[in-house]
Amino acid sequence: MEELDDNADSNSTRNLGFKPQKELIYNKLLPYADKLDEESNCMFAEIKANLGKCVMQREIQPGCGIWCTQLAKYTKLYGMKFSKEDHIILIKLMYELVTIPDLEPWMLNKFAQVLIILLKKRHLLSPEDLVLEWRPLYNVCKRILNTRDTTLGIIRYFTTLDSTLDGMVHAAKLYFPPEATQEMLDEWRPLLCPYDSRLCHTMTYLEWFLPVTLPPSKAHLGYKLWFEEMMMFWEVCHNGTQWEGDIMWIMARLASSNIGYIDWEPYIPLMFSRFMHSLSLPVFYKQTPSTKHHKLDMSAICLWIVSVLGGKSSAQTYLDQFLKALTSYFHPANFGRWLGKLKELLRKLPSYFIQRLHTERYKQPSWENQIPESHLLTEEDITRFVESVKSVALQAMFCKVGANEVSSAFQHLASLRPKIILPLVLNRLYSTLDRPTEPHRLTAAIHCLVSVVRPLVTGGQRVRGRGEAPGEVERWSFPEGPTHIVPLLNSVLPGIDPNDIRKCFVTMEFISVFATMVPFVDCSTAGEYWKDLTPDEETLCLATAEFEDFILQFMDRCFALIDSSAMETTRLERESDKRSKQENMAEGALESICSIVLVQTSPAIFKAALSKLHSFLTGRILETKVAGRFAATLCLAFAKVNAKETLKVLLPYLCRTIMSLTESDDVYREEILDNELLFNMLLLTEVVNCHGNALVPYIPQLMEVLDRTLKLKNCKEAYQMAGLTLRHILSALSHILPDDLRSVPYSYEEPISKRLPIRDWGKPGNIHRLNISWHVPTDEEFEYAQKLVCHYLPPELEKLKKYSKDEVVLTREELQCSTNTILNLLGCGPFLPCWNEPPVDLVKSCVPTGFVHTKTVTEIKPREVTMPDGSNVRKSIAETVVMLQEKLLRSAEDDTKSLFNLITIYENLLLGRFKTRSDIDIEWKGFRSEKKVLEERLVRGKRHPRALLVERALLQHEARVQSACSSSSPLTYTHQCLMLNLLNLATSHYSEVRCRAQSVLATSLQYFSYSYTIIMPELLKILKEDSNVNHERFKGALYVLLGPKLQPLLTKHNWEMIIELWPTIIQMQPSEKLSVVKLVDSIEDTMHKHFLTITIELEIPDSCVEAAKKLWEYAPLPLDAKPGTDIVQAAKQELELRGKKNLELYFGVIGKLLDIIENTNLHWRYHSLAVNFLRDLVHPSVSYPARAVKFFLSLLIHDSIELRKVAIRAVVFCLRQAKRKHTKVVVNPMNFVEKNAKKVEGDAVVWPGDRPDNEWVQYGSGWSLKGEARRRIPTSSSEWDSTAFAHKTYSGFYCWPKELKVYAPYSSQPNLDRSEEEMTPEEREIYKFFTCKENVDKLVDYLSLEEKKGKDKFNGLRFIMFKGLFRNHGYSVLELFKPHLVRLVAEKQESNQRCAAEIIAGLARGSKHWPFEKVVSLWEFLGPVIRTALTNLTVESNGDWGVCFATALESRDPNRLHWLLEILMEDPLREDASFLDCGRLYTLQGALNQQQWRVAELFHRLLIYLYPYLTHPFQNVRERLGSMLTNIFQPDVVFGKGNRTRSPHIEDFVSEVMPKLTLLNDVIVEHSAMPRTANHFSQKSPSELASEVTECSVGVVGETTHMLKKVRVSNKNGNSSPKDPEKEAAIRLLKTVCKWITGCSNRAVYGARSEFYFFFPLICQMESYDVDEDLVATCTVTLAHLSHSLILPAMVPVALSSIRQVAQCSSWWARSTVLDYLQVLVFHNMATVMSEDSWVQEVTNLVLEPLEDERVEVREKAAQVLGGLLHCGFVASKENLLEEFKKKCTTKVVRSHKQEGVTGSKESAEKAASAMIVRHSGILGLCAFVNAHPYDVPEFLPDIFLILGDHLSDPQPIPSTIRKTLCDFKRTHQDNWLEHQEKFSEEQLTVLTEMIVPPSYYA
Repeated sequence: MEELDDNADSNSTRNLGFKPQKELIYNKLLPYADKLDEESNCMFAEIKANLGKCVMQREIQPGCGIWCTQLAKYTKLYGMKFSKEDHIILIKLMYELVTIPDLEPWMLNKFAQVLIILLKKRHLLSPEDLVLEWRPLYNVCKRILNTRDTTLGIIRYFTTLDSTLDGMVHAAKLYFPPEATQEMLDEWRPLLCPYDSRLCHTMTYLEWFLPVTLPPSKAHLGYKLWFEEMMMFWEVCHNGTQWEGDIMWIMARLASSNIGYIDWEPYIPLMFSRFMHSLSLPVFYKQTPSTKHHKLDMSAICLWIVSVLGGKSSAQTYLDQFLKALTSYFHPANFGRWLGKLKELLRKLPSYFIQRLHTERYKQPSWENQIPESHLLTEEDITRFVESVKSVALQAMFCKVGANEVSSAFQHLASLRPKIILPLVLNRLYSTLDRPTEPHRLTAAIHCLVSVVRPLVTGGQRVRGRGEAPGEVERWSFPEGPTHIVPLLNSVLPGIDPNDIRKCFVTMEFISVFATMVPFVDCSTAGEYWKDLTPDEETLCLATAEFEDFILQFMDRCFALIDSSAMETTRLERESDKRSKQENMAEGALESICSIVLVQTSPAIFKAALSKLHSFLTGRILETKVAGRFAATLCLAFAKVNAKETLKVLLPYLCRTIMSLTESDDVYREEILDNELLFNMLLLTEVVNCHGNALVPYIPQLMEVLDRTLKLKNCKEAYQMAGLTLRHILSALSHILPDDLRSVPYSYEEPISKRLPIRDWGKPGNIHRLNISWHVPTDEEFEYAQKLVCHYLPPELEKLKKYSKDEVVLTREELQCSTNTILNLLGCGPFLPCWNEPPVDLVKSCVPTGFVHTKTVTEIKPREVTMPDGSNVRKSIAETVVMLQEKLLRSAEDDTKSLFNLITIYENLLLGRFKTRSDIDIEWKGFRSEKKVLEERLVRGKRHPRALLVERALLQHEARVQSACSSSSPLTYTHQCLMLNLLNLATSHYSEVRCRAQSVLATSLQYFSYSYTIIMPELLKILKEDSNVNHERFKGALYVLLGPKLQPLLTKHNWEMIIELWPTIIQMQPSEKLSVVKLVDSIEDTMHKHFLTITIELEIPDSCVEAAKKLWEYAPLPLDAKPGTDIVQAAKQELELRGKKNLELYFGVIGKLLDIIENTNLHWRYHSLAVNFLRDLVHPSVSYPARAVKFFLSLLIHDSIELRKVAIRAVVFCLRQAKRKHTKVVVNPMNFVEKNAKKVEGDAVVWPGDRPDNEWVQYGSGWSLKGEARRRIPTSSSEWDSTAFAHKTYSGFYCWPKELKVYAPYSSQPNLDRSEEEMTPEEREIYKFFTCKENVDKLVDYLSLEEKKGKDKFNGLRFIMFKGLFRNHGYSVLELFKPHLVRLVAEKQESNQRCAAEIIAGLARGSKHWPFEKVVSLWEFLGPVIRTALTNLTVESNGDWGVCFATALESRDPNRLHWLLEILMEDPLREDASFLDCGRLYTLQGALNQQQWRVAELFHRLLIYLYPYLTHPFQNVRERLGSMLTNIFQPDVVFGKGNRTRSPHIEDFVSEVMPKLTLLNDVIVEHSAMPRTANHFSQKSPSELASEVTECSVGVVGETTHMLKKVRVSNKNGNSSPKDPEKEAAIRLLKTVCKWITGCSNRAVYGARSEFYFFFPLICQMESYDVDEDLVATCTVTLAHLSHSLILPAMVPVALSSIRQVAQCSSWWARSTVLDYLQVLVFHNMATVMSEDSWVQEVTNLVLEPLEDERVEVREKAAQVLGGLLHCGFVASKENLLEEFKKKCTTKVVRSHKQEGVTGSKESAEKAASAMIVRHSGILGLCAFVNAHPYDVPEFLPDIFLILGDHLSDPQPIPSTIRKTLCDFKRTHQDNWLEHQEKFSEEQLTVLTEMIVPPSYYA
C-alpha cells in the first residue's frame, strides 16, 4: 500500500505547527486545499477556547452542548486533525464530562457520542498513552440503566441511549488499567447466580466492560482470571439462558483480540452445537417443535468462528460439517423463520474472515495484539474456507430473498480465491441467459456477478500481502476474467427491457458497475504498437473493437425505453402532474447509467453516440411528463460528460427552435402551449446543466431565449422550465465541480501508442496522485452571473414591491411567475453570501454560540454577486418577500402556489441551499452502496476506483458547503423576521401551505441553536386564541409545537419556556374537532416519550475544570485567554444560583399547573393533559411539593379510571421520593459459619454453589432430613435483631463480596412510629390520606373494580404503591386495610381477589424494616387471610396469587418471611378438588421459584410430601407436579469442583421412582401384537437399583453406561387386566415423570441429564401404547424436547447406550421410534457427537444395522435417517459404504413359485426372506445416497440409477422403494434439471427417463 508522501507530511506538520493524528485525506484533493491548514487551525483553536471556557465556567448548557457539537463537526470535516497531546486532552475532558454526577440523559448522550468519535481510531492511541478508569463509567451506566428510578420511570431517557453507552464503554475499555479486570470480577462475581433475574444485567456489564485486549504479557491480569471459570459456568448452565448472548459476545471479542493465545480446542465441538441450536432449524421429532430457543447473535458466532481458524485448529473441520448440514436450508424451495439467521451467517462469515486476513497481511501493525506466526492463516486455510462457504453461497444464489447477503458473500469469496469463485458465477450467469422463462434467476445471477466485478475485471490481481509467498496471488488469479467482459456486456443488453422493470434496473446496475472500471476505448490496433502483449491481452484488444457497437446498441435500448414510456392514453386516468415511483426511479437510473457509460467512452465513440442522440431528438416531439423527462435526462448525461461537444451539437438547434416557436405574441397569452415548444424547453433545461466554462460562449444566445420564455406567465409548465434553465445556468457559472469521473487519470484522447487502457481496467485510483481537474468559476463566468442577476432580478423585485404597496395589479399567474424567477435566481448560491448584520443573542452564555474568527472556505477566490447598487442580493430578496407575504395574506391568501414559492425562497435564504437534508443523505447513501460493491476490502487503503474517489472528494466539498451555510451565518434580525414569517405561514388557513412551512421551519430551528425562543411568544399568542374561531392557526401552532420529530419544541430543556408554555397549553380553548383532539392526544404522547429528565441542580466537579485547563497547553493555542481564578469562582457561584433559579422555576411550573387545575373549570381532556404533565415533571433529585402530593392522592379516588392510573404512578413516585435511607452495616460472612464446619481460607479457590460458608443464608425452620435440626428463623425480638438477613438471591452463591453489607437492626433504622410533626409535609399528606377511612374505603373499592374482563392481571404499580406505603409509614396505616383484606379474600370475584393479592404482596415486601413484634402481629393477621384466599382460589385469580407470593419473596431472605413459606407449605394437596390443589401448588411454586438454592430444606420437605401424589388421578395436578419437580431439582448442578447441592438430588429421585415403573413391563407385553414375547424392561429390586443409581451419582460416564446395561429384557408373560389400579398408577407416574423431563428441557438451566435416559427405553416403548392417547402424546413431547436438547460430551455415551438398548428390543415400533429420535439428537448435537470417532461409529452402526431389520417399516426409517446423515456429512468413508450397498444389491433372491406347485422347506423360505432383506437393505442404502443429494448430482449418482434400474422387476417392496426415491429425485431436481442433466451420459439419461416416466398404456 502507498503511504502519504513524506514531503507532503512534513509540509503539513510545518504549516500546522504540530503533527496531526489523522487528517481526512479528501481535503487534500479539493481545489482550495492550500487554505485549509490555516482554516482548520483557526477553527480548532476557537473550539478549544470556547469549549475550555464553557467547562471552566461550568456552563454545560448552552455552551458545552454547542461546542461539543462543533467539535464533532470538526472531526467530520478534517478528521483527527489535532496533535496527539490535544487528542488525549480532549478524550479526558469528554470522559470527565460524561461522568459528571446526575448529568441529564440528553447531555450525557451528546458527550458520549463525541467521546466515541474521539476513541474510534484505536490505533492512534495505545494504552500506554491513555488510561481511563472504569468505575466512573460503570456508575454512569448503572445510574441510567439499572436503578429503581429508571425502572419506575422517574429517570427517563430515549431508547438510543442504551446503544450509545454500549458503544462508549466498548471504545473506552481498551484504555482501562490492567488491574481493572480483577476489580470488575470483585464487583460482579458475587452477583453471578443462575437463579437470580439480575444475572442478565450482570452479564451485560461483563460483556460491556471486561477488557479483552490486554497484551499476552499481561494476560494473567486479564482473561486468564476468568476465561475457564466463565466457560465452566456456561457449560453448566447450557440450556438457552437469557444471558448466553452476552457471554457469546464476550468469547467472540476475546477470541478476536487474542488469536493464537487461547486454546479453544476443548470447547469447539460444544460451541458448534450451540450454534446449531441457535438457528432454530425445523428438525423436530415427529413434527413436534421445541419451545426452547438459544438466542445467540449471528455476528458473535461468525466472529468467534473466524477467530479460532488457523494454527492447526479443528475449527475448519467443524465449520465444513456445520455448513454442509445447513446447505439445503439455503435452497430457494426452503423458507422459514430460520432464513434470517442463515442469511446473516452467509454475509458475516466471509466478511469477518476477510477482515482478519486484512489484519494479518495488510493492516499496519499497531499496539494491538499481533497474531503469532503459528496461527496466521495459510493459503490452505483460505482455500478450505472458500470451498466450505462456496457451496452454501451457490445454493442460496437463486433464493428469492437475501440477494444482498448472497452477493456480499460472493464478493468476499472472490476477493480471496478468484480462480475458484469467478468461473462458478460466470457459468451460472451464462446458463440463465439462455432461459428467458426464468427472469428471477437471471436477475439473481446478474446481481451476484455485479458483486464480483472487481476481481473479474482485474483478473483477480491484487497487491501481495505481508508474509504472502511470491506467486500466490498469480496462482489463484483468474487472468481470463477480462475476456468475458465484452461478451457479457453484449449478452445482457437485451435486459434493458421496459416490460420487465426489475430486470431492467438490474441490467443497468450491471452495465454501470462494469463501466465504472472499464474504459470504452477501441484498442484493437494495440498490437501494432505494443509487442509485449500476452495472448489474453491480444484477445481483449481485439474484443474492444466491439465497444462502439455496444454503445450505439445501448443508446438504441435507451431510446426504446423512452419511446415505450410515452403513455398519453393511460396517463389520462391519473393526475397529470404526478409520476409514479417507478418512473422516478427509472429516470434516476437512466441518468446514472448514461453518465457513467459516457464518461468512460473515447472521444470518437462519444461523438458517435452524440450524433445518434441528435438524430433521435431532431424533429421528435415527446410528452414532457415521462418520456420527455427521460430524453432530457439523456441530454443531461451528455452535457455533464462533454459539455463542449454536446452544447455545440444541441444548443443552437434548441435555441433556434424555441425562438422560432415564440416569435408570435399570441404564445404569451396561451395557457396550453405547443408540445414541441415545451419539449425543446425541457431539453434546454438539462443541456445547460453543465460546466460554466463551456456555457460562456452561449450566454448571449441563452439570454435571448430567457427573455422570451420567462414571460410565458400564463403557462405554468413553461415559466417553470424557463426558471429552471436560468437556475441551471447560474449554478453552472458559480459552482465548483470536478471536470471528469474517468477511471484513469489521463485523457482518452491520448493515442494507443502511448497508453494502453486495457492494462488499466479495474485499476484503483491513487489517492495521492489522483490528478483531479476541477472546474472553478472564472472571472468571466462570475461577470456573466452578475449580469444575469442584474438583468432579471431588479425588475422582478421592483414589480413585487409595487404590488405589495398596491401600486400595480398582478394576476396570480404573473405573481407566480415572478416569485419563481426570483427563486431560481438564487441558483448562484456560492456567489450570494449571507447579509452582514450583527447577531441576535438568543440565550445568555459565556461564549458565542457560533464561530466568530473562522469562516469555512468553499472557494478559491471569494466573490459576491450584488444588486446594481452594490447591496446584498439575499437581503434585498428577503426584504421584498416579507412585504409580499404581508400583501398576499392580506388580500390573496388562497394563492397557495405563490406561497409555496415564498416558502422555498425562505428555505434558501435561511439555510443557504436548494438541497434538502434528504437529498444529501441520498447522495451519501448512493456513494456508500457504490463503494460497498467496488471496494477492495481485503487490501483496503482507499484503493477504490478513481471515479469513486473523485465522487468522494465532491461529497467532501459539498459537506463543507453545508457546514459553511450552518456555521458561518449567525442568526440575525433578518433571519428572525424570516422565521416569524414562516411561522405565520405554518399557521396558515391552507393545510398544504402549513405543511410545507412547518417542515422548513422545523429544519431552520435545528440549524440555529435556541432559535425556538424567537417564535415562542408568537406561538403562545396563537394558543390563547379561540380554537374554534381560528381553527387552522390553532392547529398549525400545535403542529409546530410537535416538531421537529426527535426534538419537539414542547419538550425543550428550558424551564423558563416550560413555565410559560405548559400552562398555556392546558388553558387552550377546547375544541371537539377530531383533528384537534388527535393533536392534543399527540401532545400527551410526545410529552411522555420525549420529555427526558432535566437537571435542576448540577454540580460540576473540579476535575472537569482541571481537564479543561490543559486545552491551553498545546498548539494551536486557543484564541481567547484562559479564564482566571476569579472568573472560575464566580462561575461556580453562578452555577449554584442557576440551580436555585431552576428549582424555583420547577416548583413554579408545578404550582401554576395546580392553580389552573384547582381554580379553573378545565375541559376533561385538558384536565387529563395537565395531570399527565404533572406526572412527567417527576425528578429523581427533587421531590414533589406537598401540594402536588395531596393532589395526586386525591386523584386516587377520582371517578375517572384513566386519572386513577396516572395517580397511582405518581403516588409511587412520591413514595419513592419519600423513602428514607436505611442503615447498612458491614459483616463478615465467615462469622456465621457453623462451629464444626470447615471454613474457607482467604486464598482458597471458592466454587459456586452450596458451601459451608454460605449455609447460614439457607432457610432453616428446624427440620432436618437426617435428624440434625438447624433452626435459622428468628423466633424472638433479640434473634430478629441479631440475625443478618441476606435478601438478594445471589448473596453467597458464587462467592462473597469483599465487603458484605446487611441491614442494621431495627433500632438503628429510621423510626416508623412517628408523629405527624416528625414527618415531612409530603409524608404528612400521604399519612393523612391513608389514615382516613373514607379515602381507604373508596380506594379499595376502586381498586377492586373490574376493568377488562378476562384481561386484568396483577398490577405491578399498585403493588409498588402499597409496598412504598407500608415501607414508609409502617403499621400505622395498616388497620384500615385489615377489614378490606378479610372481605376481599372471602369473596371469589376475580377483581376482589386481585386487589387483595396486590395489597398483601405490598405488605409482605413493605414490612422489610418493621420490628419483630409488628411483623409477628402482621403475620398473625395475614395467616388466616392467606389461608382463606387459598381456599377461595378461582381460575381467574390463580395467576394473581401466584404472582403475589412470587413478588412477596423476590429479593427477600426466606428466613425473614418464613411465616408465608410455612403457610404455603401447609398440605397443598389436601382438597378433593383438583383445581384448588393445582392452585396451591402454583402459588407455592411461585414463592419457591424466587429462592431456589436457598430453600433446600423446603424442597426436601416438599419432595417427601409429593411422593405419594406423583400418581395423582387428575391430569392438571400431575402436570403441576411435573413443573414442581423441575423447580425442586433445578439447583442440582455442580460448578467445577464445587459441592453437590443441599437440595434434593435427581439420582435419588430416580432410584425411588424407577421400581414403581416396573409394572409397565406387563402393560407393554399385553399391548404387544408380536407373536413372540415382546421386549420390555424389568428392574431389580428397589434397593439394588438405588445402590446402582447412587454409584452413578458422581457423574462418571462409564458407571452410568454400566447401569443402563443392567436394565434387561424380561421374559415374563403379562396376564393382568389393563384396568389394574397398580398399572394405571404406574402409567400416571410415567406421565408425571415425562412432564418433569419436559419442564427441565424448557425451564431448567440444564437441558438433558444423564438420569433422564434411565427412563428413555420405557418412554420409547410406551409411546406406542395407543390405549392411552394422552400417554402417547406426552411421551412424544418428552422425546421431542429431549432430542432437541443440547447434550454435553459427558452425556453422549449414556444417550447412545440407551438408544442402543431400545434399538435391540423386539418392538418394531420402538426400533423405528428410536431412529427418529437419533436423527434429531445427532443433528442438533452433531459437532459434539463428531468430536469422538467412536461415537460417530456407534451412531453409524445404529443406523446401518436396522437396514436389515425384519420389519420393512424399520428398514425404510433407517434408510431415511441414513440419507439425512449422509446429507449432513456425518458418515465417514462413504465410498466403502457405497460399495457395500452395491454388493448387497447383488444378493441372490429365490422367487416363490407356488403357482407351479413348487414348495420349499421352512428353512429355505427363511433363507429366501433373509436374502430378500439383504438385497432390500442394499437398495435402501443406494436410495439413501440418492436422497442425500436433493439439490445436486455428484459424480457417483448416475451410476446408482443404472443399478436401481436393474431391480425394478424385483419382488416388492424393492420396486416401490426405488420408484418413491425416483419421484423424490425428480421433484427436488426439477428447478435446475437443465444443469443437472449434464452430469449424465446419454445411456444414463435414457435409463433414468424410462425409470421416471411410466410406460404408455398402449406400448
